[in-house]
Amino acid sequence: MVQKAKNKESKEAKQKRREARRQLRQEEQISAAVREWTNILPHWNELKSTKKVRELWGNGLPPCVRGKVWMLAIGNELNITKELFQICVSRAQERLKKAEKESADKAMTNKPVSADCENDAVNRENSVEVIHLDLSRTFPSLGIFQQGGPYYDALLTLLGAYVCYRPDVGYVQGMSFVAAVLLLNLDLFDAFTAFGNLMNHPCLIAFFQVKQEDMNIYFSAFERCLQSLSPDLYQHFLSLDIRPNLYLIDWLYTIYAKSLPLEITCRIWDVFLRILTLYKDSLLTLDFDRIVHFLTHLPDKVPTDDLFKCIDSLRSTLQKERKSFCTFLQSCRDEDASKS
Repeated sequence: MVQKAKNKESKEAKQKRREARRQLRQEEQISAAVREWTNILPHWNELKSTKKVRELWGNGLPPCVRGKVWMLAIGNELNITKELFQICVSRAQERLKKAEKESADKAMTNKPVSADCENDAVNRENSVEVIHLDLSRTFPSLGIFQQGGPYYDALLTLLGAYVCYRPDVGYVQGMSFVAAVLLLNLDLFDAFTAFGNLMNHPCLIAFFQVKQEDMNIYFSAFERCLQSLSPDLYQHFLSLDIRPNLYLIDWLYTIYAKSLPLEITCRIWDVFLRILTLYKDSLLTLDFDRIVHFLTHLPDKVPTDDLFKCIDSLRSTLQKERKSFCTFLQSCRDEDASKS
């Protein structure tokens, strides 16, 4: 019994030493990456497309440079200024005050808040009011974006300002996840600038404005890409009538926000494919209901090492076949144009 206890202690000690060595290696890798990025950032335009930068980015961005890289990668084609941001903030605050007063008046008269609140016309700034309803659902386990949390006011300000900046888009449930991740890595104005430019991307506008024809083109391109990379999984989904619209919309509105890659659209859809491939063996054994549940409730802990090995493998496959999501997307667009 004593020997058994000693063996257990020895095993635990070895595990601790292994973990300490792993953490040390990780810290050394992060330090080396920070030095590399410090040299790259001043020369971003010349170096951003080089193999070295792509590989460094693929290995993950150190937290201390992540915000700077994101800002450079996303850019500011819309030329959003601090003055414009402040105008939008002021307008949003006026709308929020009005909404709070209306809500208080309804409460005093015991009238329920309209069930159609979340469906207010997108073409008006009224969707500012809806933001309150969504903040409590934004990364609730963190407890920092809910009322009273350290990021609540910043998130409310950013989203309200965006609704006033783009009343034609308004607020769509799920946008808070995108804005929240940006706020964790950028100051308020930079996060607003990045958010505005991201939302202006054709792929994201298509989904957030629910442009069904454009969405269908993206769905078709995704299916073709999946068919090319994983024919058996594609056939399994097809046999169960599991179409991309059942899970991609939810993914796009939330998960994609955690990546924020350089070539936004193509990388977003590549990540979806990589996740499908990573869980391919499990998915092939599931029926319709369980697959849909799995794809809309992904595991809390996706194995990072396995995912990135899968990413590298799929990237190599696409390069060998000279295919990418972009090529499939263009093909679908051409076909759609020929029909009209």
